[in-house]
Amino acid sequence: MFITRVGYFILPWSGLMLLSGCSPQEPAYPSEAAVQTYQCGALQVTTKRQDERLQLRFGEQEFLLTPAPSASGSRYVSAEYGAEFWSKGNEAQFSTDKFSLPLCVQQGTLPQQLNARGNEPFWLVNVNQDQALLRTPGDEQLFAPISRQTLNDAAPYSYAIELAATQQLLLDEAICYDSMTGQSFPYTARFKNAEKLWRGCAGDPQRLLTGVSWKDSRATEHVATLTFSSDSRVTGFAGCNYFTGSYTLSAEGLSFSPLAVTKRMCPPAAMDYENRLLQQLTQVNNVKVFADGTLHLRLGNGDYLQFSSYPLDLLAN
Repeated sequence: MFITRVGYFILPWSGLMLLSGCSPQEPAYPSEAAVQTYQCGALQVTTKRQDERLQLRFGEQEFLLTPAPSASGSRYVSAEYGAEFWSKGNEAQFSTDKFSLPLCVQQGTLPQQLNARGNEPFWLVNVNQDQALLRTPGDEQLFAPISRQTLNDAAPYSYAIELAATQQLLLDEAICYDSMTGQSFPYTARFKNAEKLWRGCAGDPQRLLTGVSWKDSRATEHVATLTFSSDSRVTGFAGCNYFTGSYTLSAEGLSFSPLAVTKRMCPPAAMDYENRLLQQLTQVNNVKVFADGTLHLRLGNGDYLQFSSYPLDLLAN
């Protein structure tokens, strides 16, 4: 990967945390409830109905949206911020004219589409709404309809997906690391297949990275930041200049595309920090996310960069 410096600014986005509330059990999704809490990637978002309007809260930020026509689901907008919130069932999307959040899922429920997998033996369950496909070496089984159940009423939640009388997928909201690749997943999985119990991980690894921003937790000044978006774009601050580019996240690891960087000059200490960081980003080959809100970007020599999540500011200029 190489780095190109260009003469424009890409501003970083900073992350957001939010109030949490009770969520319903699956499969009933009371989308008309007065207050809902959503998990939008690594970000919590709360919505509250106020007469016909909808209030969205992101930490100290608030958006007051008005209803708008929608072919399906519920839609609310704000012309002032170019904001739109659309929900259907237990899922929602929220965006402003500056940033789009990853898929929002009601707290205490599972995404409509979800994969779970494990090794030794290999197994893969593709869940898609009310059906699931089980893949094992040399065999495929389709189950429909399936049933979902939330097993407790407070976070962290646990879930059961019944495929058939002798097949059950159990999921816990706990970061899981693939036993072969080390990749981070948002759910720990167990699959009961007749008398056998197979272990693995589930969910979309990208949801652990998106919805918040990350700052260099080892720096005391000129602190670098990173923000991953769900469309595989990355923006950030390198200590003096801002940068933008793309990233690739797969079972093989994480890597960044060539980064476009602005051209501002800063004091020598800030420039030294920035040049070192940008060079290290070209060497990143993997990522690991931890339950305490820290993130490690692993370098080719075995070292790592350490970042901590912090509130995302959707109103940043």
